[in-house]
Amino acid sequence: MPISRGEFEDGRTDLSVPILQYLNARRNEAFTSDEVLYALTTIYERRATVTEVSGLLRALARSGNIETKEVSGTQMYTIIVDS
Repeated sequence: MPISRGEFEDGRTDLSVPILQYLNARRNEAFTSDEVLYALTTIYERRATVTEVSGLLRALARSGNIETKEVSGTQMYTIIVDS
């Protein structure tokens, strides 16, 4: 399971780090919590539950790091792009 440099230096893992990396790398797309979970488990080889990911996505949206919107009845998340 690879971790970020910041996580390594802090001596702890933080799922918000790979979530933000993933959303930032795909800044022209929006994702469901299930899709973010899939990326965490397959690309970043992290262990997580959909409950953890959903909670982190809501927290990241509240803190202004990402934005969220309901699209066709599904909650979607994307990185905030500076204009």
